[in-house]
Amino acid sequence: MNDAESAIRHLSQSFESNLGEYVQIADSAARQIIAIGKKHGVRPASKIRRRICRSCKKSLSPGVNSRVRISSKILIITCLECGRTMRQGPDFGGQDIE
Repeated sequence: MNDAESAIRHLSQSFESNLGEYVQIADSAARQIIAIGKKHGVRPASKIRRRICRSCKKSLSPGVNSRVRISSKILIITCLECGRTMRQGPDFGGQDIE
């Protein structure tokens, strides 16, 4: 478990440093982060998770291959490679009924 966590930390650093310049290295790191996470049950940090498309397993660079929108306090990230939409927000589970 500790080896998987250290591997994900190392891959996350590599992923962030190569995101803008070397897209192929960032895509490879993204695939490996997802594979290690599935195999060992270790999750990367939320800012890393937000930058990986779970459908096509590629890195998401805003303005290059992803679209980022904010609508009603909900962050909407769309992968322009496969079309998958990810939503994150404060009231994502619904509203309280009184």
